[in-house]
Amino acid sequence: MINITFCAKRTTARINNNKKFDKAIQKLKAKDESLTSLDIDFGFIPSDNIYYEGAKKLAEALKVNNILKSLVICDNKISDAGAKELAEGLKVNDSLKELDCEDNNISDKGAKYIAEALKENQSLELLGLEDNQISDEGAKYIAKALKVNKRLRFLSLVGNNISDDGAKYITEALKINNSLEKLTLYNNNISDELTKELDEALSLKTI
Repeated sequence: MINITFCAKRTTARINNNKKFDKAIQKLKAKDESLTSLDIDFGFIPSDNIYYEGAKKLAEALKVNNILKSLVICDNKISDAGAKELAEGLKVNDSLKELDCEDNNISDKGAKYIAEALKENQSLELLGLEDNQISDEGAKYIAKALKVNKRLRFLSLVGNNISDDGAKYITEALKINNSLEKLTLYNNNISDELTKELDEALSLKTI
């Protein structure tokens, strides 16, 4: 059984207010070597989530920064529009290894943007898309990216709306992909039969 916990891992700089966020963006653009990981967590203050505007700022910083290794932006409501901006940053960035976008109102549309970025990105090794609104369509986009991407090692799609159809797309992709080591898909709508097929395709236990 594989269980990757993303948000429980606290990174080097924890950002919990807008002032710290803006300062972090400045450091990223300046390529501050002391800033290698960011955890943006405003807690339970909805008005302080970064939303689309914050995602856009992060994307612009990622386009010029080659220092940051880990970015955690759980529960910031960036939505599909924010996912699109981040995807554009990922297409250019060559340093980021971990990205967690758990609980950000990302649907199939946003998943498509991120999947397209995965076809070009050569650095990302860990991607968390837990507790979003990704269904079989989004899983299909991600599966297509997995057929091309040769770098991603860990992927979490826990708590989405993926059924057997989406699992089939991913299973077929895993027969081609040689880099993915761990995949988490529990709390979706996938049958035991398809879970077994995923296990076999990945050659390890998937939940």
